[in-house]
Amino acid sequence: MEDRVLAKPADLCCLKGAIHTGEPVGKIEQIGGVDTYVARPDPSRANGHVLLFFPDAFGLHVNSFLMMDAFADCGYTTLGVDYFLGDGISKYSANPLTDPNFDFVGWKTKHLKASEEIAAKWVADVKELYGKSDSVKFACVGYCWGARFVCHQLSDQGICKVGAVAHPSFVMESDVDKVNGPLFLSIPSKDKLFEPAERNRMVEMLSDADKHFNMQIFSHVGHGFASRTRLTDPYEKWAKEQSFKSFVDWFDFWLAKS
Repeated sequence: MEDRVLAKPADLCCLKGAIHTGEPVGKIEQIGGVDTYVARPDPSRANGHVLLFFPDAFGLHVNSFLMMDAFADCGYTTLGVDYFLGDGISKYSANPLTDPNFDFVGWKTKHLKASEEIAAKWVADVKELYGKSDSVKFACVGYCWGARFVCHQLSDQGICKVGAVAHPSFVMESDVDKVNGPLFLSIPSKDKLFEPAERNRMVEMLSDADKHFNMQIFSHVGHGFASRTRLTDPYEKWAKEQSFKSFVDWFDFWLAKS
């Protein structure tokens, strides 16, 4: 049977958006030899759980750091993997769409399979380091490039109890077939990487398989809105914040039940 594409490969729309400003409070640490941004909650707010953060194509950079700090503020020890090994798009340009020296197609080809292999080993190392107590539960979140890793971690071979995805790319039907844990999707109403037919197909697959899921759709935002929105636009800022809040509520609900 043909393995059909649901969310198309990352494209130029993945390079749009704003770079945010702020002072990250987490630290880069090594887990299994891979740079990992670690954002720890204040002990008074810690819920004892671990959130795996799979970033978009910009990799570990200020936008990701600030989001991970925000998840930590909500009680989660948050771990962000550098599956590009220091070679995320943010290394090359803050404005790659208009940078004639940046070869996006070559960059994608270099990292597509490599990032999967790095992520799989990293998750195993995270489990060894953080999963020694039965009381620790894992959740996961993925933005664009990171979406398929969430599907993998919600499979029988994964370690996560619950996951969430924003504006996915590189997702196949076989990835969705593997999903067994509750999945939340936050997406723009118009996204050429995840168009209505494919969006409806994912809903159909998850429904037919009787999975727990929710899909949140925002109009008038573009691909990347949940990670690289223009904070100067009040509506886009609101949509980003609502997406984040929904993810946290979803994690809190399902981890309390598991």
